[in-house]
Amino acid sequence: MIQWNKILGRVLSVGVLAGLTTGSLVAQNNSDRSPYSRFGYGTLGLRQTATTRALGGLGAGLRDGLIVNPANPASYTAVDSMTFIMDLAVSLRGSFLEEGKQKDRRVLGNLDYATILFPISHHLAVSAGIMPFSTVGYRFGSLEKLKGDSQNTYQRAYSGQGSFNDVYLGVGGRIGNVSLGANASYVFGYTIHERQVVLGTEGASNPFYRTQLQLKGFKADFGVQYQLNFDKKKGQGLTFGATFSPEMKLRSELINQHFISAENSSRLVPESSDTISSRTLHHVPMSISFGTTYRHNESFLVGYNVSYMQWSKASGLIQDGAAPRDLYRIGLGAEWIPDTRARGLFARSRYRFGLSGANSYMLVPTVGSGRAGYNEFTASVGVGIPLIDRRSLVNITVDYKYLRPQVSSMIKEHALGLTVGILFNESWFRKARIN
Repeated sequence: MIQWNKILGRVLSVGVLAGLTTGSLVAQNNSDRSPYSRFGYGTLGLRQTATTRALGGLGAGLRDGLIVNPANPASYTAVDSMTFIMDLAVSLRGSFLEEGKQKDRRVLGNLDYATILFPISHHLAVSAGIMPFSTVGYRFGSLEKLKGDSQNTYQRAYSGQGSFNDVYLGVGGRIGNVSLGANASYVFGYTIHERQVVLGTEGASNPFYRTQLQLKGFKADFGVQYQLNFDKKKGQGLTFGATFSPEMKLRSELINQHFISAENSSRLVPESSDTISSRTLHHVPMSISFGTTYRHNESFLVGYNVSYMQWSKASGLIQDGAAPRDLYRIGLGAEWIPDTRARGLFARSRYRFGLSGANSYMLVPTVGSGRAGYNEFTASVGVGIPLIDRRSLVNITVDYKYLRPQVSSMIKEHALGLTVGILFNESWFRKARIN
């Protein structure tokens, strides 16, 4: 019998946790420090958890009872019928930026995501949570000379912050070896971009511009998985998976403000302001993905994932000389457990490895009035360490990301990230035995 009071209690608990997470993500927003996040919606989140990040972004074909995988809602049915899972994580990231002889280093961290997963019958499971849709964080500038004046200089300063969050509720159902699933999501949040010109002459009035973009709206994701079992008792088989997300419009409000600030003064004097509201200018793009994983003897898993996002139709992102383009991503991942039945901690731990590559979804302005993007390469390693109950895990992932620009004059970016997640696995519906 389904214990609806427990289910309701867990959903309310994650609702409170999601509210706290949302406040943290919006208020702090210190998980990203990339100048490329100035364009588009910022750095995309891609619905990765600590586990899938270690596996190179596997999603469409990934199916495991100890992994919450919002990237494909069909995977929810892999959860055990007596299990409730909560997965949350924090992240720490150090970035190294290089432009010619100029270099910069930053270390940032934040609460990353919170998810839950539980069954409501032997063939039906539900997941809910909050994850970053995209994040914005940057601060940079340049010192230049006034035209026709070799003595005086002026400084251009750019900064930005904010995030868009993805709150989702999903359900998955299984019929035989086929699983189907769907997520309904609400995307919301805001980003702020500021730019200022500081003149070096005495008594000059310095222009200051602020742009705030607010988005809110719904999106949907659909997924399917098929299990081809070679030896069910030994856990040998293939899982084929695919996902589809249709293009969906978002409500947007773009606020442009112009101020004047006097030299050596923090007071801003308003000059002008305008607001553009729209129901069609911004949207989440159509996206598809597919992948396959192979599992051998419950101790080894290997797979790939290919995804495509149609950002080229996002006309609302054409601004400041930048333009969107379609995004392609491929990932490879593997997991190895030395001995699933061993008593030793390290023998029962899950060791993970991943590689992925993608192109940028934005073309940014370059010297000479051109546009160019970058290619992103990521290598990751991770470990899932069982806790004392042997069901819960501490998932630790270290990933190295390199953004290689297509034009040598653009900024090169290296980033080293640490994600620490805790997956609580609680038994449900087991009746206590009295001896």
